[in-house]
Amino acid sequence: MVESRDGEEYVSKARLEFLFDGVFAIAMTILVLELRVPELQDRHSVRELVHGLLHHAATFVSYLLSFFMLGVFWASHNAWYRQIQRITKGILAVQLLQLAVAASFPFCAALIGRYPTNQASLAIYTGCVAAYLWAGILLWAVARRAGVLALPPDYRRLLKRQLIGSIWITGIFLFFLSRTLARA
Repeated sequence: MVESRDGEEYVSKARLEFLFDGVFAIAMTILVLELRVPELQDRHSVRELVHGLLHHAATFVSYLLSFFMLGVFWASHNAWYRQIQRITKGILAVQLLQLAVAASFPFCAALIGRYPTNQASLAIYTGCVAAYLWAGILLWAVARRAGVLALPPDYRRLLKRQLIGSIWITGIFLFFLSRTLARA
């Protein structure tokens, strides 16, 4: 902990950044654990190996999609994080929320990889993405309200882009959720 200007203790910006990097690195690494090497009757059969790999194609697609999503979230966080001057309790709370969502990505990826056409798995995956995006918007709001946000010149454009993306993914989530609830 470090002492802030108002005498309260907050986590240092560097320590929180290290935690964020670590959680993302672990989540991105855990994604690969769902990829399985097929068991073959004939170890020399190319056809059997290709068939086994194709049988798990959804898991491979889920891995690639989720690794890419986490990579984009991590890069985006690094770009936005530079604008935050210090960590307040509110920012810490939102960052921990984002980390909880990022850490749940391997589960969501495994679910959609195993059940790619199941409406519930699609709802959970898109809900996870939506939760992360909305937490990012909340982070900006909390930081701005606390007066610790250095607004970049293109702030409005960046925020508008994030809002549009969040609204779209939330719409997709609500679509899958409604279909899930209708079939439950």
